[in-house]
Amino acid sequence: MRKIIFIIALLCQFQTAQAEGLRDFLKSCAWGTLGGAAVGVMSLAVEDKPSESWNNVAKGASLGLYAGIAYGLVKMNQEPKMQQAPDFAIVPQFQEGKVDGVMLSKTILDF
Repeated sequence: MRKIIFIIALLCQFQTAQAEGLRDFLKSCAWGTLGGAAVGVMSLAVEDKPSESWNNVAKGASLGLYAGIAYGLVKMNQEPKMQQAPDFAIVPQFQEGKVDGVMLSKTILDF
């Protein structure tokens, strides 16, 4: 029974997953586009004829997309962070060279 617990403890070492670069890049592009479009919509409030100035929304979305692309490229090309401790761990406890039990640990908040 102790051997089974020990093997399970060794096999169940979960590590935190690293963020996917392409997914983060596409998210930054989407958020940049939405932010730029929102600025374009807000610029309609200061226009004399807002019904004729809807191209401000398209210009804002375009500029936001470019900003999102730039931010995404910078973020993708940064050095990766150092490996973090696992959020969840199962560690076998030994006493006199034999498995005495297991210790479970889970990180809930990390400051």
